[in-house]
Amino acid sequence: MNNKVDEFCSNCLRIPKTKKLLKCASCEFARYCDKVTDLNDRRITNFSLTKVCQRIAWKHHKNECRRLKAVFPNLPLTEVLFMSRIIDRVLFLEANGDKYGWERDRKWSDLLGHEEDIKADQAKYEHFEKIFNKMSTFRKDEMIDRDKFYIIFCKTSINSHSIHTSAGTEACLRPLTPQTNASNPRTSFISYIDIGRSRYQRRKELKSKWYFDCACERCCDPADNILTSIRCSNASCDEPLITAEDAEAMAITCPKCGQVADEEYVCAAQQMMLRLPAKFSPESNPDSLQELLDEASNVLHQKNIYITRLQAAIMHITGTLKDNLPFIQRQVYENYKMCFPYADRHIGYQLLQIVRTYIEKGQRKEAISYAFEAMNIFEICFGLQHPYYLQTLALWTFLDTNAPKTDEELFALINFHSNRPVDLSNILSDVTQKLIG
Repeated sequence: MNNKVDEFCSNCLRIPKTKKLLKCASCEFARYCDKVTDLNDRRITNFSLTKVCQRIAWKHHKNECRRLKAVFPNLPLTEVLFMSRIIDRVLFLEANGDKYGWERDRKWSDLLGHEEDIKADQAKYEHFEKIFNKMSTFRKDEMIDRDKFYIIFCKTSINSHSIHTSAGTEACLRPLTPQTNASNPRTSFISYIDIGRSRYQRRKELKSKWYFDCACERCCDPADNILTSIRCSNASCDEPLITAEDAEAMAITCPKCGQVADEEYVCAAQQMMLRLPAKFSPESNPDSLQELLDEASNVLHQKNIYITRLQAAIMHITGTLKDNLPFIQRQVYENYKMCFPYADRHIGYQLLQIVRTYIEKGQRKEAISYAFEAMNIFEICFGLQHPYYLQTLALWTFLDTNAPKTDEELFALINFHSNRPVDLSNILSDVTQKLIG
C-alpha cells in the first residue's frame, strides 16, 4: 500500500532490522531493506546487503520505476499500482511463457472473472471505469485495450473460497489441517469473508461481493444452525431451539421440556437477529452494545453467534463485561470453536484473553491449560520461529512451572508487537554446547 511504503521493503515486504529503508535512486518511491530473501544470493559477498534486495526486485520494478518517474509527484492509487503490476505479469507470460514458474499452482487463464456479474453491478462497473481511466493515465502508451484490462480487473483471487478455511491468511500460507497441501488449489481453500458469523450473513456477503452461493461442507451442514438458535419460551429451560434468520417462521416445540414457542415468538427472534449489526467498529458505543445484548439475550440462546459477537465486541472495546467474565469468555471461546478451524489464530487470541482474566484474578493454575492450547495453535499457524508462538511458549512455561513472574511480566507476553521470525539456531547451539560440556 502506498501509505505503507516507508515501513516495508518493496521486495521482501518486511520491516527492516535497522528500521531504515533506502529509496530507489531513480523513482525515489520504492524502498529496500538489508534482507537477503533469495537463498542463492547468500553466496554473494561483494554486494552490500541493501543492494541485494533491490537487485532481486529490479526485473519487476524497472518498468514501474520508469512510469513512476514520469508521473511524479502525482503517484497512482495503490490499486492502480497493483493492477499495473498484474498487467506487466500477464504481458510477460504472453510473450515468454511461464519462465519464472508463476503459474505452477494455477494458470492465469483458469481464474474466474465474473465479468457479466460485474457489468450488471452498477457500483462495481463504475469503479472499473474509474480505475481504467487512472490506469490509462499512469501507463500512457503502454496501456492495454479496455476489454483486455476488464478481464484482468475481474480476476480477483487465486484460491477457492470455503467457510472451512484450510490455509492461513498471510502471504506465506501454512495449512491449518494436516491433510492440506497449501500449494494445491484443489485441496487448499481460503475464506474471503469473516467466517465467525451465521450462514445467512456469510452467504449474503459472498453473494453481494463475489456472486456465488457457498455450498461448502459447513454451509450445507444442518448443525451450523445452532449458531442462530433461540431460547426456549420456557424461561427455566436451557434448551436451544433451532431456526435461522431466513427460515420460515413457525411454532417450535422444545425437545427437552415440550413447551411450544409460537410463531410470533420465533418471528420476533428472527427479526432480532436481522436487526443486530453484522459488524462492529472499535469506535462503537459500548453502552449501546450492552443494551442490544441485554435485549437480544431475552430471545436468543447463549450459543447464538449474534450473542457471541456482541459479547466479544464489548470485551474488545471495554476489556470487561458486567457478568462473570471467565464464564463469558469460555462461552465465546466454545462458540468460536464451532466457526473456525481448530488451529485458527482467532481461537488462540480468545484463549489468551481467558488466560489474562485468570491471571488478573490470581488464578494462574486455571490459566495453564488455556495457555498450552494457545501455544499449540500458534505453533501450527505461525511456526516455531514466530514471536507469537515463542511468547506464548514462554507464557505457558512460566505458568506451568509457577515461575516468580509479576502479572505485568506475564501480560507483556500476551501483547504482540512484532511478527519478525526469530532465528534460535545460535541460542540453541550455545545451550547444546553447555549441556554437552
